Amino acid sequence: MRITGGEARGRLVPSPEGLAVRPTASKIRQAFFNILQGKVGQCDFLDVFAGTGLMGLEALSRGANSLVSIEAERRMARALEDSLKALGFDGEVICGDYRHILSTLPPLKFDIVFADPPYKTNYPNGVVEMVELHDLLKSEGILAIEHKRDFRFDQPKGSLKVYDRRQYGQTAISFFRMQSGEADILR
Repeated sequence: MRITGGEARGRLVPSPEGLAVRPTASKIRQAFFNILQGKVGQCDFLDVFAGTGLMGLEALSRGANSLVSIEAERRMARALEDSLKALGFDGEVICGDYRHILSTLPPLKFDIVFADPPYKTNYPNGVVEMVELHDLLKSEGILAIEHKRDFRFDQPKGSLKVYDRRQYGQTAISFFRMQSGEADILR
């Protein structure tokens, strides 16, 4: 797996052997960063279910100011720390359950929160709930969740609503932001 843009473009990001991973495909990563291109430079980026850390590393390569990565698998978190060092990037890697970590983060707010939870779970709804409950987004912040194309989010309870959804084969990314009133889905 290689970083697709920015100062570390083309650099390899290894994955620990023996661990099942489903990294975000390069086509989807490129599309994601193209959609948010004006927001990534100097942003504070949170990567939930970081896995290999490719999305957060890509954000740093493209000019993000800071990175916090959350990963439950200890070997994967160590590999991500090694990748940060090898690429010369600063970032924080926190190993543990996303619900506990999101509820105990210091009072930080992020410009972009990206989550790529396991596909066969209801975690996407949990991420939306936790991000809103713990007020993790800056006023113009964006939450982006990668999920199976046929996944349906619960009806939003708060003001964090879907404003865009992009599909790539069997994968989709839903984009959320704080809104009052009805969501304005962009195409």
